[in-house]
Amino acid sequence: MTTSTVPPKDTFHAARAQRYDDTIRRVIPGYDTLHAMSGLILHQEVGDDAHLLVVGCGTGAELGFLGTSEPGWRFTACDPAAGMLEVARARVAAAGLTARVDLHACSADGLPEDAIFDAATCLLVLHFVPDDGSKLALLKSVARRLRPGAPLVLADMNEDPRSARYQRLLGVWARWQIAQGIDATEVDKGLAHVRRDIHFVTEDRLTTLLAEAGFTPPERFFGAFLFGGYVTHRVESSS
Repeated sequence: MTTSTVPPKDTFHAARAQRYDDTIRRVIPGYDTLHAMSGLILHQEVGDDAHLLVVGCGTGAELGFLGTSEPGWRFTACDPAAGMLEVARARVAAAGLTARVDLHACSADGLPEDAIFDAATCLLVLHFVPDDGSKLALLKSVARRLRPGAPLVLADMNEDPRSARYQRLLGVWARWQIAQGIDATEVDKGLAHVRRDIHFVTEDRLTTLLAEAGFTPPERFFGAFLFGGYVTHRVESSS
């Protein structure tokens, strides 16, 4: 679950990718629920037969879940992190999904421009991308590869880091992780990573970025502390 302009390609090496899978469900409340809800929303939109773009596929969690639950779907997935892709490839093979999953070691803008998809996911990716034109560029890259009206499901950390709400939720999230059995020292390291590497935007800013990229206003369907899940749709004027 990384993408081009987010941590460098060697950041998620194979060993860290394995640890990521071991801990992510304790770090993010409702991690599996997010994937289940995403699948249901997408099925309602595209039905039983569809070709999906998975942006920042990471270790392949959503590929495993969606591919298993939706036998008629095909996937093109991309991630520039070799360690993550190594784990994703093994997961896809173990689930018997290799024939339906095309993995690419690149970001979304590295895929062929003429590849058009019925839907896309971008889960836990966009918040790693700076809001210096890079977030917008990523969203535009996805929009160009979606048919008009196609859904995009995305999930990220969203908030104003200067707000009191951000500070409250950050503290509650830290206590939640400790309650899940994560050592307090590791939680502190994780919070330092969030402060250093997560490029927060508010929901209002996300709505503006999506509109500029050629998407409809996002509809929120998932929330857990600082994490939010949204569905939006590609509009005719996407560029």
